[in-house]
Amino acid sequence: MSARAAAASQSLWRSAVVRAVFLTNLAGFVSFSATLGALPLRAAQLGHPEAVVGTVTGVMLAVTVATQLVAGALMRRWSVRTLLVAGAVLLGAPSPAYLLVDDLGSWYVLSAVRGVGFALLTVVGAVAIPRAAPRERQGEAIGIYGLSAAIPNMVVVSATTALTLDGRFPVVAWFAAAPLLALVVRGLPRDRVGAEPGRRDGRGALGPTVRRLLLPTATLFLVTMCGGGLVTVLPLQRPDGPVAAVALLVYGATGALARWRVGHLTDRRGHRVVTPVLLVLGTAGLAAVALGLRDADVGGTASLVVGAGLFGVAFGALQSVTLDVSLARVPDAHAPTASSVWNAAFDGGTAAGAALLGFLAGAAVGGPAAVGAGALGLGVLAVVSVMSRDRTTARATFVSAP
Repeated sequence: MSARAAAASQSLWRSAVVRAVFLTNLAGFVSFSATLGALPLRAAQLGHPEAVVGTVTGVMLAVTVATQLVAGALMRRWSVRTLLVAGAVLLGAPSPAYLLVDDLGSWYVLSAVRGVGFALLTVVGAVAIPRAAPRERQGEAIGIYGLSAAIPNMVVVSATTALTLDGRFPVVAWFAAAPLLALVVRGLPRDRVGAEPGRRDGRGALGPTVRRLLLPTATLFLVTMCGGGLVTVLPLQRPDGPVAAVALLVYGATGALARWRVGHLTDRRGHRVVTPVLLVLGTAGLAAVALGLRDADVGGTASLVVGAGLFGVAFGALQSVTLDVSLARVPDAHAPTASSVWNAAFDGGTAAGAALLGFLAGAAVGGPAAVGAGALGLGVLAVVSVMSRDRTTARATFVSAP
């Protein structure tokens, strides 16, 4: 067997870089997921209006997006290890301080600091793991990166929401300090990612690169906006009983599995049909959730849980698919740019969903209509995706590290 064939058949988990970056990002996403649903809920418990509690998440992710947009330059200056360790400290260290203050202004400051750390972890991790994999296994490698986010999304969001509903927010705040454990992880690469400052691809500028990313970026933004709205709206609309926690658990479980495994499919079949199908599935899932929120009986509960599961499949799979497409469409020199844009869309969408759909549910049209608006948006995007001619699936320009 040739060396290339051996590398192609070897488990990616045997790579020390893959394991180290995975563990570091896993700790970061544990912290992010712990506060995603719990912070707005805790703010409401403290007496803040439901119409504004989603802004706690919004502020964190606004800072995250702003940092992600400059992270490409940081990746050319500092090593992967330096940026990941800095991100872990900035994300984890402020988390217990939520217990010391209860005004939104102070929470905004803490969330802003955490947002910088979260940005560093996400942008660097999204590039570092694919770089450690063979070119023909990029979808699989991206699935591994996605798993570091999907596992916490599956377990931690629902668990910390349940803990907060049960009056145990202090446990959540300390649990969100998990990224500090990344300080003991060994094997993080000490090299830098991307081109040297000033280096450009063969087309001479970033403009063409950004244009290639428009459709996957728009897709990711809208999908994550719906996801951010879902995890904010559900606990507020169903605060009594286990329904919200169960629905979020199902949503996280289906999303984790889909985000991890969809890369095996796209490595072999490409992305041409997968994206529209997933958008249709997400539309159906959100429509079922909206119907479930209108009816509190057994049938409504079943519709809500099933809908959350269907949307979870689309939500998880489309994250991996859009990152895979984004990296495939740019030269290696612009991989940091693709990662920055993808992560900015992810977190910008999540922030917009938490704030906008949370506002619509709490102060304007109500929960069912807010979730229904998200379903309508996904349906429109599904039509656009089918009609678009921008279906590049080649992976000719992304070159993994040796």
